[in-house]
Amino acid sequence: MSELAALRTFYRFNDDVRRRYLDAILAMPVEERLKDRGASYPSLQEIYVHVLDALRFWFELVPQDRATEARTLELPARELDERRLRHSTDEVGRLVSDFLAPLHPEDLARDLSCHFPGPDGRPGEPTAVRIGDLLWHMVEEELQHRGELNALLWQMDIEPPLGSFDQWDHAKVEGMYLP
Repeated sequence: MSELAALRTFYRFNDDVRRRYLDAILAMPVEERLKDRGASYPSLQEIYVHVLDALRFWFELVPQDRATEARTLELPARELDERRLRHSTDEVGRLVSDFLAPLHPEDLARDLSCHFPGPDGRPGEPTAVRIGDLLWHMVEEELQHRGELNALLWQMDIEPPLGSFDQWDHAKVEGMYLP
């Protein structure tokens, strides 16, 4: 399997599993999913929304050289309802898919140029971001926060929706996922 095919597989995995985690989070009473648990972001829902915001930043704003427009979802993460969370999840899934679809193996070595915000919030000097590095970084970012969600769910005596890539890979329907 080529590196690009492996990346596409991991992004399909993350998209599918992200939706399972959203279902698990939304199945909880609101006070449980918004409870401050002392993690990287206070609540399960806020950790989940951070992942969506990070994907939006790296797959929309950075490629369009709009990093200074970094933002979170329109409402604070704690105020998002099920409809908005599902809509944002779908939107981010499409954004990532649209970024990956036209890529060719040689594109992984190509650089994007982006003006990240300086300390004053204004665009700094252009920075080269290698596409392959960006893609692997975001796989790692999502897995890191999913591990954090797993730990918090275990503390609540809730089994996480999916434990591993192997479980996902063995459970998929033959021919459902393209390389």
